[in-house]
Amino acid sequence: MRECKTPNVPSFSALRKKQAQLTREVNVIPRAHTSALGNKYYMNHPLDLLALDWANPCVRKLMQVYPEVTTTVSQLYHGSKWVEELDLDDLSPMWANWKVASHRHFYIKELAQLSNGQYVVPLKWIIFKNIEHAECYRVSHYPESNIFIIQTHEVARIPATELRYNILDLCAQGITMKFAGSPNWTKNQCNPVRQIANGKPVFHLRIMPWSDDVSGNVSKQYNPHMNIYVVNANIPHKKLSQEYFVRFCCTSPNASSGEQFDGMSEDFKPGKYHPAYDCLLEQDILFRIDPHCLPADNPAQAENSSGSGAKANFRCRYDKSGGTATEYETDEGYHAQFEPGISRTPEETVETIKEQIFAACLGVQDAVDAIHTRTGVKDKTASFWMEQLVSKARALQNERISDPRTRDQRLNDPTLKGPAKAEVKSEIKAQIQTELFDWVIMQPPERYAKLPTVSTSTATELRPGDHFNVLLRLRGLDPHKDSPFEILHTYLLGIDKYVWHDTSNPKVWDDKKCELFATRLQSSSIDGLTLPPIRARYLVKYRNSLIGKHFKALQQLAVFHFDESLCPPLVLELWKAIGELGAMLWYPEIKNMAEYQADIKILTANVLDIWALIDPNRINTKLKLHILPHGPDDIQRFGPAVVYATEGFECWNAIFRLCSVLSNHLAPSHDIAVTLADMERFKHQVSGGWWKNDSGNFVQAGPKIRDFLTKNKQLQRRLGWAQEITITAGAVKLCAVEKRDPLRWNEALGSCWQPEMSNPAGNVLWNRCKQVISQSGDVCKDGSWVFFKDSKGAVSPGRIFKIITPSSTPTLASVIIEQFALHSEADKRLNMPILSNIHTSAVIGPTDLLFKFNCQHDCQRHKCKFVEDTATVRQGRTVTSPNELPLTMHSVDDDYFLNMHALHNAHLIRETLPRALTAPRPYLADRLATHKELAAQLRVSGPAKRAETNAKRADTLQKNKAARAGRNQRLTENGPRGNNSDEEEVA
Repeated sequence: MRECKTPNVPSFSALRKKQAQLTREVNVIPRAHTSALGNKYYMNHPLDLLALDWANPCVRKLMQVYPEVTTTVSQLYHGSKWVEELDLDDLSPMWANWKVASHRHFYIKELAQLSNGQYVVPLKWIIFKNIEHAECYRVSHYPESNIFIIQTHEVARIPATELRYNILDLCAQGITMKFAGSPNWTKNQCNPVRQIANGKPVFHLRIMPWSDDVSGNVSKQYNPHMNIYVVNANIPHKKLSQEYFVRFCCTSPNASSGEQFDGMSEDFKPGKYHPAYDCLLEQDILFRIDPHCLPADNPAQAENSSGSGAKANFRCRYDKSGGTATEYETDEGYHAQFEPGISRTPEETVETIKEQIFAACLGVQDAVDAIHTRTGVKDKTASFWMEQLVSKARALQNERISDPRTRDQRLNDPTLKGPAKAEVKSEIKAQIQTELFDWVIMQPPERYAKLPTVSTSTATELRPGDHFNVLLRLRGLDPHKDSPFEILHTYLLGIDKYVWHDTSNPKVWDDKKCELFATRLQSSSIDGLTLPPIRARYLVKYRNSLIGKHFKALQQLAVFHFDESLCPPLVLELWKAIGELGAMLWYPEIKNMAEYQADIKILTANVLDIWALIDPNRINTKLKLHILPHGPDDIQRFGPAVVYATEGFECWNAIFRLCSVLSNHLAPSHDIAVTLADMERFKHQVSGGWWKNDSGNFVQAGPKIRDFLTKNKQLQRRLGWAQEITITAGAVKLCAVEKRDPLRWNEALGSCWQPEMSNPAGNVLWNRCKQVISQSGDVCKDGSWVFFKDSKGAVSPGRIFKIITPSSTPTLASVIIEQFALHSEADKRLNMPILSNIHTSAVIGPTDLLFKFNCQHDCQRHKCKFVEDTATVRQGRTVTSPNELPLTMHSVDDDYFLNMHALHNAHLIRETLPRALTAPRPYLADRLATHKELAAQLRVSGPAKRAETNAKRADTLQKNKAARAGRNQRLTENGPRGNNSDEEEVA
């Protein structure tokens, strides 16, 4: 900058000093933690990070602090957990009419008076029909005795603006409150939070933490780190999917996610209220945070819920189903894998962990392992202590029972024999067990010393965070139910991956079949799918190394290109089932939750049943198949599966890796936390956020700094911020001047012209348009398939032939539609609606376009042929030979499949089509009977396979034992290693 003659350029040290000062003022400062296992790490605490959201005008306007009751579920705060399950005290406790009387705060569980003079007690605040409401008990008042009776038999929903006086107003009016037959909390009359707030507004936020192991290297060499990120769950999902809203909390190459969650749990204490500046209300507030759910991949979710994972007998983090291989093969055990079982609870899991720790105090590892095997509970923190307890117990037992020099004097008595001696040994072991249990309670010593008093119950019991998973004891969180199935890892990298492997296995597909499928797939139409261009040859060549985006493409398109030459009929049925289920799992919004739940359950059952017919034992070996039946409950509680998908977190790993690579690798947890705290500070300030400077005043950056984010696309891209774009339905965009091709009305319509099509603009030239925006916000072009409203108001499918606009009035555009008829019955082979060209056209206005969808030609029926693609391929800056793969030449342009596996607009397609074409049908008429038949088959094949495996294992062990014996004998005969021949032999 100095070389460019820029004036007043600060020195580098002055710049760094100023940056450090600003970061200190913004108050995102990494704090050091030492876990119960002795691992050290640094954390940017969520309370500090979310305090910035209140002061950031780009974020504050998006935050919804109250749950919303709605028939259309599309957000986390629409789910039943937030709306129905949470304790009243875990929701935002107060409301005020900020425009009329911002000083009058109404709290839950307090008496209030309505504008009509009636009394109520608000229970919680909700959004209903976009208006803030209070769900409350009505109160009967008897003035003659001054008694208030709360009518707890009915909950009324009242607009919050009807509230007139709060409890402070009523007390000021001299009203003495005496409650009769009321809940216990009326004894306090005032909500305890009111005293904590001291006149400040108080809100609760819910966060969604994510944890996973991530490599700190860009190269293939794995450099393991355990990371935790969080997002503000009170923000709409459309924004949460942007990297801007993902907040880094901590990382460590040593500390596990459970250890780091223990440090984070400090922010979740019930009375932990944090100050912040609300830029919308322009005043100081208090807020607290709570974890809402724990999205992650399945191994991380198993660890978060203290489960043993996929290889255990009782492997499910949700329920208690499972058992040994023999139990899986019983009729009851096999069918249980297809349905949700008896739910696990945190209380039972904690009791099991305590049982394991107490058993470890006896020094018998087999006893601990037996509990693991019997329950499927394996806690990482508890395992750390159990290893020490087993070792200590054995050492003490040897000292007091076995060693003649130090053992108990009673055991030296030669007359003590038989049962009497065994009883003494048992007594000593019990004493050692009690001593060790008392010892572990006082571990770690530095944490035990900080407990309030030794007399409290926490000082005589095992403690969360110190001795077992802290997530099992967090208020409002159940790790078993609140670790929802995740569509990326469970469906794309699970279900889709399994079926693709079975289909394209090298034992099944040779090079000729691979070439045939690649050619067919490359010819697919992707308009209306929001997919990048298909790289079919890559998908086939590297079919064992695909990632999520590849499986997303295969899930939507592969079924159209399979026939008996590429896969058996039952495998095709499986592809159809996973495509139908996948389309519904990616719903962005659900308008009829009951119907959606019923459909999802049928489609899930179909996927599992068809797979069982192909391979009965697959569901016993693949946990992700058993996870699927829990999906409907997760969607009921948290909303559509896409709102808690983890793609946003996974993408954010690239930012973490750059911080790791560019650090000095000496203190990664500290250095990366500091770097990303500085980034949070910069992001906050450049977004126009407020902060308190050293003088105690709230300030924000100047207008030019704030405009830097809104006007600089490069900065937006680097911060992961997508600016809100206003899309006008019906807006058209003209082609470039040289491509507009101005023509008269009849010439512009070409083959679609019909005599009854009157010219809406008179004798003027019409220009071609590049695109038009539908009602759903889709960008539609020539050839796009759309649903539109015709002149009679009926909704019909069609294909855009041309978009034109009169040169004299560019705003009066017209869309020429080729009309297609929808068959009353679905195709029997693919179970998809059929569209047939009726060779008529319609002229509609741009605002009559509803939404876009995807269609695929019925190539197998019409026996379409392949032709060489003459399009050239560019490699670098060089134009090379024509495309290697041929393209499909459709022989007839009449029949098309409406792609029901498409993810884009899947919900709109099913709302528009007749229910008869979209309602799922069970694949098996009697599931239970079929499962019993399959279980009977497993009871024959299962023992045989296990016997074969055991025989191979025994044979391998015997060969290895013989090889070691022969090597040892040669070493003995030849002496120590000294000559080359011996060294070569040993090597």
